[in-house]
Amino acid sequence: MYKTAIKLMCGVLTAVCTMGFLNIDERDPETEKINLQSPSLVYVSMAGRYANADVIAKQEENDRLAEEADTEEEANAYRIYNSEFFSLDNYTITAPANYEEIANNLRKDDPINNENKENYDGNSVWVKNPAKVYAEAGTSSKKLADVGKGTRMIRISYSGNWSYVRLTNGQKGYIPSSLLSTSKVATPTPSPTPSPSPKPKKKKPTATPKPKITSKSENKTVYASTSTNTRSGPGITYSKVSTIKAGTAIKVVAKTSNGWYKSDKGWYVLSSLTTTKAPSSKKNTPTPTPKPKSSSSSSTTIKRGDKSGGFAKYIRSFVGCRYVSGGASPSGFDCSGFTMYCYKNYYNIKLPHGANMQTKYGTKVSFDSMKVGDIIYFDHDHNGKADHVGLYVGSGEMVHASGVKTGVKCVSVSKLKDVLMVRRIL
Repeated sequence: MYKTAIKLMCGVLTAVCTMGFLNIDERDPETEKINLQSPSLVYVSMAGRYANADVIAKQEENDRLAEEADTEEEANAYRIYNSEFFSLDNYTITAPANYEEIANNLRKDDPINNENKENYDGNSVWVKNPAKVYAEAGTSSKKLADVGKGTRMIRISYSGNWSYVRLTNGQKGYIPSSLLSTSKVATPTPSPTPSPSPKPKKKKPTATPKPKITSKSENKTVYASTSTNTRSGPGITYSKVSTIKAGTAIKVVAKTSNGWYKSDKGWYVLSSLTTTKAPSSKKNTPTPTPKPKSSSSSSTTIKRGDKSGGFAKYIRSFVGCRYVSGGASPSGFDCSGFTMYCYKNYYNIKLPHGANMQTKYGTKVSFDSMKVGDIIYFDHDHNGKADHVGLYVGSGEMVHASGVKTGVKCVSVSKLKDVLMVRRIL
């Protein structure tokens, strides 16, 4: 009896040890060696069948109960049961010799049709190009997964154009054999997404510092010598506050180094447009010179008046007004609108609005013989036609509506370019 028990224990140990290497599906990722493991644990050669795991477990349980029995008779009862249930005297327990033997025994259970002469593999393979894994051997079957280039998997078996594989997540399916390689395929390195180039920061324009202006205290009263604009600061770049009429009294509290008076009301006026003489009781408005009847010529010749120089001061009073294309008033002038406005409001002489159209009025004079009020014409386009005008105010200076940036300004005639002609209206 004891010999039978020893044989039984040896048989159980043989079966348990056989469990560790009977694996037809598993591959050790480190060693790349196949771990053989059969669904049936032990092959009984004499009986021509497999002893399954439940049989082995029952034998082990009976052995444990025999060990824990209180009497020898009770222990022998368990041993006798074992001998009847599974007798080593009647059966010889052996393990399959190699992988192919196990594959042959299990061939009937493999998913691939035997008629295709399947080949059992168990080796690692790699995907050569992106592919899909299907539930059956055919592209019309259900798609199980997408695999990229370089993906490693175990090929269980292959037949014809299809291979039966297992992915690293344990999922099994079919893939075209032409897409597999037994040599390792490198996984493509994704191209890095280029970082967007930072936009260059716009440099803030450096503001041109205003010249330092000093002031000296004054305490006197002056009078506007002509209609002039008052400013919020000592210069034509400051905003306009108001327009005062000729003869308006101005109480001065300070004079700046650049020639501006500051009034007791806080605004500024150019000192050159003031006088210390109080206006007479009579209206200090020049008498308009009547326009003579026009002759067959389109030019107009008028006897020159205003010998006091009041017209020059009147013209200068608009220095600082802004430039507006098409404008012809102190709220905004263009070049011909400025000359038109000055002649209309000071002499009641009407000129057309247009530089080249104004060349048809007055008499042509030389540049060296200019007098106050003469109109200077320019041809910046060099096409023989006037495209800009200005008014001569004496002392070698001209006042004109220059452009949007500068507005009405006074310049030296010695720096003028592209002068086309000079005409005298008066």
